[in-house]
Amino acid sequence: MTHEGPDWIAPREGQDWRDDDVLAAVAWLKSFVPEAQMRRRLEAAHARLDLAVAAWRDGRTADTHDAADTAAWWIVQGESFSDGRRHMVPDDMVRTVPYLTRIGRELDRLRAIPGAEERAARLMTGERGAPEPAIYELLVALAWSRHGWDTRFVPEVPGGPRTPDLYVSRSRRNWAVECKRVTRSVYARNERNHGLALAAPVHRLSEDLGRSFVVRVAYKVELQDVPADYLATRVAEALAPPFVWSDDIADGMVRPPTWPLLRRIMAHDDVFYGSSRMIELLSGAYDHQADHSFSGRWRPAEERPMYATTLYHASVVTWTSQSVQARIHKARHFRQLIAGAERQLPTDRPGVVHIGVETVGGHATDALRHLRNLMEARAYTPVNPRFRWVYGNYFAPELTTRRDETWAIDESMSPYKIGRHTTAWPLPDHLLVSPEDEFRPGLHF
Repeated sequence: MTHEGPDWIAPREGQDWRDDDVLAAVAWLKSFVPEAQMRRRLEAAHARLDLAVAAWRDGRTADTHDAADTAAWWIVQGESFSDGRRHMVPDDMVRTVPYLTRIGRELDRLRAIPGAEERAARLMTGERGAPEPAIYELLVALAWSRHGWDTRFVPEVPGGPRTPDLYVSRSRRNWAVECKRVTRSVYARNERNHGLALAAPVHRLSEDLGRSFVVRVAYKVELQDVPADYLATRVAEALAPPFVWSDDIADGMVRPPTWPLLRRIMAHDDVFYGSSRMIELLSGAYDHQADHSFSGRWRPAEERPMYATTLYHASVVTWTSQSVQARIHKARHFRQLIAGAERQLPTDRPGVVHIGVETVGGHATDALRHLRNLMEARAYTPVNPRFRWVYGNYFAPELTTRRDETWAIDESMSPYKIGRHTTAWPLPDHLLVSPEDEFRPGLHF
């Protein structure tokens, strides 16, 4: 995706818009929770975010929400994005709003699918700590219905036999559909945490020296093998010419922020603290394939306290992992996942498994993941003789820095044939979130 340069100012007009599609999805999801209970959950979510903002101002880290009620956080992000943006957090908005947009846009179709409302109710109550699998199932059901299939959710019976998520039919064709949503792997989460831990003493060094800077690092080894004081030591040494280093662990460079650019923009715009836009203005560009850590001293805007009206001091650490072993760990294939999903499929009709993957490891990791999935699917010997296809639905949400976008998502789909058969794939050229008239063969990487 091509991006314009960072030197632009947000338009003054058109800032009072509402997103009725997202608001419709949010209102529907909220309807499954008693009003007083939902209000308490949202008040708790708002209070948690206010505490996080206060911690950010003091240079401390804090979680934006309570992971035990992630469903309420989805509601907060949807409502805030659609009307006022008082509690919108860009990193979380981009992983919620695109999916809510599709649900709201086709809400009438979704509500007509038998079992959809029961699935949504369970999402908002018993499964509120992990809403992503249910959201994915709703999106898959919409896709089958959109393509002319009679679609219904299969009721779950506690202690009963294993069942698929959906039954779909058209003319004399009947299929069973099982859905699996892949979240970021434990390895990927731990790798990011290692990166943040390595960056933390760099931010302290910046504060102690009273010196703002931007650090770029390409790690050659797994981040778990990097000594805790490695990055801060190398940065301290690189604060003098030639401002770069290279060793067996990493290549890196240190340079001053692009203050003229940032100050020129912030003379007119407030910028969300620590956002991709703020990092772009300080670094001169934003690398969507990298991870970032930010720290700064700032003054919040009066009406929007998560937005900075002035930035006094800042340090940015941007890193990528070039380790082949790390890419292999992050690009886990889905063999074990489809083996478990296969057990949910009946043997009285052909079956298909949808696997939803949020791709967060960069293009090299994504390409490796697809290759491994393709090889594993070809080698896979199904136990269920009616298991036919796997659909890989790949989502790459983007923290966009474009003038005319608030969120972007690059979506692609890849079919994987299971076993030896001549059964045509039943849902060709489908997308779950993006407009299907924009479908293009191949993957985003």
